Amino acid sequence: MNIFWTNKAKSDLEILEDFLIENWGFDILENFYVILEKKISLLENGNLIHQKYEDTDFHKLLITKHNSIIYEISGNQINLLNMINNFRNPNSNYNLITEK
Repeated sequence: MNIFWTNKAKSDLEILEDFLIENWGFDILENFYVILEKKISLLENGNLIHQKYEDTDFHKLLITKHNSIIYEISGNQINLLNMINNFRNPNSNYNLITEK
């Protein structure tokens, strides 16, 4: 499957990068990227079960206990839509994802 990062997902990732560097340093950022790349690779190769996100047609991929990616499957493509903070108010996350 092909992976496509939406502009929103890219923006969310940039915000997370800045947060990790400012608060935890480059080592933590590098560790995060190792985990992220592994999870994206598993997703790309079809080696993950696709958990539905709430009552939407989207799926949720846990990256770390702090962050998840929301994505949709469209044919042979996986569109990464958002990166969410798992500790944020669930209603806020839901609203971010479902508003168009």
